[in-house]
Amino acid sequence: MTRLPTIGITVSLDPGARIRPGVEYLYVSRAYARAVHDAGALPLLVPPDADAARVARVCDGFVVTGGGMLPTALAGGVAAPGRVGAPEQGERIEWDRRLLDCARAERRPLLGICYGMQLLNLHAGGTLRTDLALSVPRALDHGGNGRLCEHEITTREGSSLRAMLGARARVASSHRQAVDGIAAGLCVA
Repeated sequence: MTRLPTIGITVSLDPGARIRPGVEYLYVSRAYARAVHDAGALPLLVPPDADAARVARVCDGFVVTGGGMLPTALAGGVAAPGRVGAPEQGERIEWDRRLLDCARAERRPLLGICYGMQLLNLHAGGTLRTDLALSVPRALDHGGNGRLCEHEITTREGSSLRAMLGARARVASSHRQAVDGIAAGLCVA
């Protein structure tokens, strides 16, 4: 019997403020686990209670999932009124950053989605547009706060993404922040 690759999926934290007052929860959209399963791998939810180095040895790759906004201070910027990252993000960010370091040390592939992509870029030395609507006023409204915006993307020639999706694809976005300067060693696909 062939062993399925195990893909670690990061989770968001609720310290008891949103889902059920006073009770801590770990959560993630089930769509992540379904997508990993449908791609032929074993999805494994990885909480910040786990040892990042041990998780990086056990998993064959990782999906750093979407989540709340990254704190503006992390990106070296100043927050616009009403646009700061949720305070409960601190524990998740700290753990996700340890996981990124451990995954890199183990040479594990990473897929960052929304928050995950932005954190990956920041952690590697890139920059972030902390408020997309304010910094690029003529940009397409990318939703945010759970609203989705459908639009077309163009994939980079020679990239794995182009091999999977073709030259153009329709995607759904829900962003209030965006990668700005790309970190050394990373590229846009």
